[in-house]
Amino acid sequence: MEKRRLAHAAGLVVLTALCWAYGFRLFRAANGPLVAAQQSDGASPERRQAADTAERPSSDSAVLGDSSDGILTFMHASDVHISRFVAAGGLVHFQHLLHTAVPLIAPRVVVVTGDLTDGKDRRRLTSTQQADEWAAYRRALDGAGVTRRFNGTFYRDQRGNHDCFDVAGFDSPANMYRTHSAVGTAGYSLHIRAPFGTYSFVAVDACPRRGFARPLNFFGYLDARAMRELEARIDEASESRHLFLLNHYPVSTMVFGRHGRSFGELARRVSVVLCGHLHQLVGGIGSQLQTYRARDGYWELEVGDLKDHAVYRVFAVDHDLVSFVDVTLPLPRIPMPNPDLLRAAAPARLPHPPVVLITNPKDARYLLPAHEPLHRVRSSSFIRVLVWADAPVVSVAVAIDGVALAHPAEYRGKRERPADADAADSDDVVATPLWVAPWDPAAYDDGRPHVVAVTATDADGKTTTARVPFDLAAAAPAPLRNAARGGWIMRRSFAAILTTSATASYLLAAVLLVLAPRLFLTLRLPRSATVLAAWIARRAVAHREAAARLRRLRAALLRHPRRRDAGLPLLKLALGLAAAWARLVVAVQFTAQVHFAAVGWLFWPAYFFTMALATLPIFTGRLIPSAGPADAVGHVYAYGIFIAGDWVPLLDSWSYALASVISLTLLLLYLPLAAAPAGLFCLSPSASRLPWHRRLWMRVAVGLFVAVYMALPVLMTAHTYGVATLLFGYGRAWLLAAAAVALYLLDWRRPVLDGSRCSALSVSPGSTPSSPQPANEGGSEAAPR
Repeated sequence: MEKRRLAHAAGLVVLTALCWAYGFRLFRAANGPLVAAQQSDGASPERRQAADTAERPSSDSAVLGDSSDGILTFMHASDVHISRFVAAGGLVHFQHLLHTAVPLIAPRVVVVTGDLTDGKDRRRLTSTQQADEWAAYRRALDGAGVTRRFNGTFYRDQRGNHDCFDVAGFDSPANMYRTHSAVGTAGYSLHIRAPFGTYSFVAVDACPRRGFARPLNFFGYLDARAMRELEARIDEASESRHLFLLNHYPVSTMVFGRHGRSFGELARRVSVVLCGHLHQLVGGIGSQLQTYRARDGYWELEVGDLKDHAVYRVFAVDHDLVSFVDVTLPLPRIPMPNPDLLRAAAPARLPHPPVVLITNPKDARYLLPAHEPLHRVRSSSFIRVLVWADAPVVSVAVAIDGVALAHPAEYRGKRERPADADAADSDDVVATPLWVAPWDPAAYDDGRPHVVAVTATDADGKTTTARVPFDLAAAAPAPLRNAARGGWIMRRSFAAILTTSATASYLLAAVLLVLAPRLFLTLRLPRSATVLAAWIARRAVAHREAAARLRRLRAALLRHPRRRDAGLPLLKLALGLAAAWARLVVAVQFTAQVHFAAVGWLFWPAYFFTMALATLPIFTGRLIPSAGPADAVGHVYAYGIFIAGDWVPLLDSWSYALASVISLTLLLLYLPLAAAPAGLFCLSPSASRLPWHRRLWMRVAVGLFVAVYMALPVLMTAHTYGVATLLFGYGRAWLLAAAAVALYLLDWRRPVLDGSRCSALSVSPGSTPSSPQPANEGGSEAAPR
């Protein structure tokens, strides 16, 4: 008998180990595209290190005086979301950007970082590339003439996740970005060679190589091949004074592969990462999605969306000092109604308040010590401000710490045609509306922060005020204090959060709720229903005694005198009460788990689903509906997506796995309680109330959990990816069906018992615990082989 029990336990352990070994093999295969093959790219380690540590070219003789030379300006916008179904924002905001903001700022470059179109259906549930939306986007570009300016280098766009919904590959006919955008390639490099230096823009396409239909398309990744391309483009920009990396996805939502160098190593050459995607989130928690990554020395700046918030950003690189300002389009209403949808005509230019950008002194919150010549601020002789206005500027008032400067600001700006302008295009003009005011930086070099404020007023009476904190002694950025407004989100790695939380919660649930109770039952309790009943009876008595001690502790806490010197004793009593309560909860739950493990028709399905999450697809379906049969069907594992013979290491699969693990864990906690003998929870001889898990409110809560958290996602998945997700949804649809059956048999079909029956259902030493549920009606296997 003892050998049979040991054999059963060993078999369970071996089977589990085999399942987990196979799961680890799947994990390695899914992450294969992120790792480059062992091959040389022609660059020695010494050359790579030299490229990473090379100093940026600079001209220390440059002085921040009153000349408008040495300034590069560009604009950044993102998330346009042109839609054929949404009658507000989107296209009309984009047209006002092109016809109002771009002529006003007259920058050298305009960059748009993805989500050019919306790509959703009328009900906003499923997704596909809409030809009408792409045609409207192209008409807007052609109508504004931005694609031809500066020999095609003025306007640069790239894909976002909405632009690759339901796109089987970059060369697929469904990829209308390739034919309707300004760039049309998977990423690009743009080098602006000005008389005062070279500045580079490198865009990466982090969309999945196989673009799944939503909702399985939120996170981005760069596999080893894409990292090789990024590495080559960054190395090409080694002579640039600043390198701006453009990506639709923030770094926190990315998975990075590796070819020669890691992303962190490559990012040391980057000054600023420009991104979009998050749309300021909701409730103000994304109003300032910015973070400084001190280890790698770059700023990551997510710009608010153009779709709903009508936001764009203006950058200026003034003698290699990078500054920016966020601007909202001056629309009568945001989002602006667009009843004509895709037929909206090009709008008339709107009156725009002045746009004020202070470039010297540099904003202390956005310093780039690894990339900027910050010493130039200390040696400067003028405060420098760019003021863009659609009417003559009549005054520019400058004050520091609330005290106006003695000398008024003067205009030193210009509008010129750069050397790389198209001689045949009269629009190739860059505006540098510089205003300067003399100052003595030594008067403010006292190690304390100061604030410079500039107020610009135009002839039409429109006024804008900009304020910038500065600290001439600072060697690192001042704290941004934006954790509650998006900084915390930008500093996190969702790849680490999702993979770690899903793996850890899965292992804890598998070991503590499934394997450990079964092994305890097998090794410690002989094969006898009577022995199991007697053990549960003894546990029930022990639980009652623990509950009695808990009541005594609570009474002592309530009776304890409330004196000034009673703080420490009260704290000890409170901690003791909390510890006793925790021990009682764990003990009762463990007893229920062991009883659950003895019921074969409950334990083995639970074990199957636990192992299925590690070895089988969560679901299978038509993940790319527009593709042919060979390219449409994919299998969503926890570790990635397997489709058409390839693995796609998309982080979305981990979010699906975490959702399934949460569902399984909560079920593994609740079902044992529902299946356990009722007397196990009568912890007081005079108890008149039902245990918490058998009260009506808890049963309603469980029902809502199953309906909302489990059933609705299953239905949404079936609607999006087909009925196959129900037939082969091992980690979603099957789990939902099994949960519904178990809950119906154990809980929902039973009446709510009157609490007065608790004493009748209680367990006394040596008695057999009664239970009105099917779990004890012939389904118990006290100590399985």
